[in-house]
Amino acid sequence: MIPSRQPPNELFRAARLRLKSAFGEGPPSREEFADRVNSIIDSRSKEGPVTANDIGKIERGLVSYPREHRRQAYRAVLGARTDAEIGLVNRRIRPADAMVHSHPDAFTEEPIGTLGFSSTQAIGKGLQPEPSAFPMAVFHDHGSSAPGLTLDDLDRIDAVKRDARRYLDEALVAFLDEELTRCIADDGISGPRGALPRALGVLSLVQQNVRVVKWSVHQPLLQVGSRAAEFAGWLYRDAGHPPAAEYWRDRASEWAMEATDFAMPGYILIKKSQAAWDARDAPRMLGLAEAVQAGPWTLPARVMAEAVQQQARGLAMLRSKRQHVDDTLKRARGLLAEVSAEATPLAAHYDKALFEAQVAICYGESGRPEEAAEIFEAVVKPDVFSARDYAYFSTLRAQALTAASLPDAAASLGSSTIPVAVTAGSTRTVRELSRLSVGLHPWRNRPAVASFMRLMRTL
Repeated sequence: MIPSRQPPNELFRAARLRLKSAFGEGPPSREEFADRVNSIIDSRSKEGPVTANDIGKIERGLVSYPREHRRQAYRAVLGARTDAEIGLVNRRIRPADAMVHSHPDAFTEEPIGTLGFSSTQAIGKGLQPEPSAFPMAVFHDHGSSAPGLTLDDLDRIDAVKRDARRYLDEALVAFLDEELTRCIADDGISGPRGALPRALGVLSLVQQNVRVVKWSVHQPLLQVGSRAAEFAGWLYRDAGHPPAAEYWRDRASEWAMEATDFAMPGYILIKKSQAAWDARDAPRMLGLAEAVQAGPWTLPARVMAEAVQQQARGLAMLRSKRQHVDDTLKRARGLLAEVSAEATPLAAHYDKALFEAQVAICYGESGRPEEAAEIFEAVVKPDVFSARDYAYFSTLRAQALTAASLPDAAASLGSSTIPVAVTAGSTRTVRELSRLSVGLHPWRNRPAVASFMRLMRTL
């Protein structure tokens, strides 16, 4: 099989997973879905009937734009109004002719010339923005201007393209900072699919102009760029592209130091420690967490609380005594209690609910899955966490339930998170679901577990 040069069509796959099978729980298999499509397509079609292999090629990105009669059938079965809603894109259209569609998830239809490459390539290949490209169109949220984007903003951005030194001023830097803040706020809803193109737009403008702007703008622009680079590192981590994530984390640290923000490099070490958790690399996770605390910087209490919590998790993974883990968590909780007196945007998302969810992870790693599952159940609520983060922590809760020999509850919980993870493009969550699948294997003949396994095979 020849690997696709394009990323998987997550929109098409997510739409299929939202359907209900006629043969039991869960969505239809690719075979059943193909049968539904064939019930609509004219049987005299020269291409013959649609097969499960055809559906697989679309979902893997090997086929991006089937013939019209097939696209029409796909739209009908999936309940889509446009091809863009299910990620079907005509890649033969010249970049200048690519149109932005109105559906909020139609990220594959972003103007391909916006960043020098399509946003799907950004996610699928882990590339960084092309410095020669200009990201003006990224600030349009799929057809409508981003909140706060006025005609003056558009004029100023266009002027930057012509003369950055003259026109990239404090007001535009403030706009970029606000745009980044909005993008971060939307991340939990749209995941990397929706947030990454906009974040890369900010980064492209910074990277292109930071060496030519007026000196009075140089440092503020670097500060915005540092925040945007750290955020892009997170998005690439969630999308499952560690090299790109590492690239942007390193760039964030470099720009921060040049901007004399010496707290950000310490914070970046926490992000690197968290990324080590994805690979279950306990020594790296623990080493980086301890380096944060010993570094030559002054960090806000919430950042130190997260570092100490990461230390506790690393200790648990390395089978340290439970008392040592608990004492470390107690120290982290004490640091978190000091946050109310701080006024800093760094790690503003790190609150008590997130801390307690991470405590649950520590309990699970230290051999207390029942307690971990109870904490997850108490603190991980859909009205507290974003949809994507709720799915992620629910998957970790399901892993704890599995370790506590409660496979049916674990499988049911895992099944409910699959569509959310796929829709958001959260490869990080899908990988945790794969770990859950491995843990549930001994109970594979139980109905709930078998249903979950069937769902996982559709991914």
